[in-house]
Amino acid sequence: MASRQAEFGLFYQLPQADGQDVPQRYRDTIAQVVHGDRIGWDTAWLAEMHFVREFSVLPSPMLAMAAIAAQTDRIRLGTGVALLPLADPIRTAEDAATLDIISNGRLEFGVGRGSIGEHFAGFNVNIADRASRFEEALTVIRQAWLDGPVNFEGDHFRYRNVPVVPKPIQRPGPPIRIAANSDESFVRASTDGWRVFASPITAFAEDLDRRFAMYHEARPDAPATDAGILLPVHVHESSETAKEEARASLQSYLKVVTDTGMRSWARRGGDPDDLPPLLDRNRNSSYEEVLDQMCAIGNPDEVTAKLNAVGRRYGVGHFITWCNAGGLIPHEQVTRSMSLFMDQCAPNITAG
Repeated sequence: MASRQAEFGLFYQLPQADGQDVPQRYRDTIAQVVHGDRIGWDTAWLAEMHFVREFSVLPSPMLAMAAIAAQTDRIRLGTGVALLPLADPIRTAEDAATLDIISNGRLEFGVGRGSIGEHFAGFNVNIADRASRFEEALTVIRQAWLDGPVNFEGDHFRYRNVPVVPKPIQRPGPPIRIAANSDESFVRASTDGWRVFASPITAFAEDLDRRFAMYHEARPDAPATDAGILLPVHVHESSETAKEEARASLQSYLKVVTDTGMRSWARRGGDPDDLPPLLDRNRNSSYEEVLDQMCAIGNPDEVTAKLNAVGRRYGVGHFITWCNAGGLIPHEQVTRSMSLFMDQCAPNITAG
């Protein structure tokens, strides 16, 4: 497997806790990405979420990224991810091409199927169709970015001679990176030569071992940066201070994830005393277990060592740092952590 210097991404959901001001959450997010652009981050990934404010109040990442594009020069802007089953794919292709133009070719197109029941119910989309809608939508979007009209006949989407404009600056289109939370998704990404990202928040370590090994075996010459890992990151000169600053925010996030998962489990008729393993872990893990299994939080030496270990274990080279998982860490602490990370951690982290 080819290797090169590591890349670093920022990640954003925008959970709104009681008492938090939504416009301020947006202002802080934009300011943090602008700060990241100035100090060396490679990419900012904004996640699409709907209808659950404590999970996120960011339904339209590309709108937010258009505002960010106007205030930045270098950092690439990624959908992390665009939930393709929920939207008309031609409209998604148009929006993505427009953003690629506005940003002067800086769009990274992260895509996913989605899994949260509220998202599908709110758009009146059958969650059972998410895989087939995803496949059709991605086919249509890639065709829409090419020079000819879109012609497509599927089970969910049908188009005849639609002349989609504008076209993106990046040809044949912005780079695609798929959020892979299953063996099947990793196989699809490796077969089609797509970049991939995953997270210890949504998978057990042994599953990530198997999936990344499979991906690298299928794409032995791909750069390590094609493989990405997402995890919460927070840095302070004091290890204990870093962990305390992140505690309430991380615990809030895990509670939201657990509550959302429990609602979905209950809708499917699941037994609350017999939970799926991942949901059971997220529901019952102590803060110390969360730090150990899912995060890189501590002093610069600890964070550097943790990310280097993760990089070696999974062969990843794109580290997506969630600098405010849960959304409760004050803006000033987030930007201070970002600066300390880029100054003392990033220079000593290498691609796996």
